[in-house]
Amino acid sequence: MAAEAFNRMASAETDVSCGTVRLASSTFLGVEVLPGLLREFHYRHSALRLEISIDDSLENIARQESDIAVRLVRPTEADVVGRRTGALRVGLYASAQCLEHYGEPASLEALRRLPLIGPDRHGADMRRLIEVGLCEADQPFSIATDNHLAQLAALRNGLGFGLCPATVAANYGLIRILPDSFGFDVDVWIAMHNDLRKVGRIARTFEALSEALSGYLDESD
Repeated sequence: MAAEAFNRMASAETDVSCGTVRLASSTFLGVEVLPGLLREFHYRHSALRLEISIDDSLENIARQESDIAVRLVRPTEADVVGRRTGALRVGLYASAQCLEHYGEPASLEALRRLPLIGPDRHGADMRRLIEVGLCEADQPFSIATDNHLAQLAALRNGLGFGLCPATVAANYGLIRILPDSFGFDVDVWIAMHNDLRKVGRIARTFEALSEALSGYLDESD
């Protein structure tokens, strides 16, 4: 990985007309959010090769395993430049078919008795749901999966009630429930190694993606 990063820097261009930029992201953001945000930049710089690493594990920016990373946690590594681009507004959603079948719950207590979509074995996700007040530790989930894309697919197909960012929910016509009772924000960060600010194509990609993310996240305000 370090050798590949060195080679990318050694062949750096002063602009973004060619070369490679490696971008790392979580699975959910990498599939549901980033492709649309990269479209205009890609049209303007079609000769630039974008390597998109989609994985829920964090590639090490400090060791330059990737050039740019989009994360849902604040970067803390030494020599890493991080910028908060905004926040995903997360709420409870259901499809029209789900609401037609089960009805709309009048409270969180009522919701917990209906089919919920949530994590299977990922303790951190479960702790977050407890922390934000969605459920208790013994909450049964009718659809349980640790894959966030699978959770979204279950939500879209009417299998139950679940969490979704507002901007993604709007793309699929999902209906928000209990907006006055439940919701929370998840900060979105973009990061790069400080040394890579000198590499034109990487610095330009960082700025363009940062601006696009900020605009996208503003839509959910």
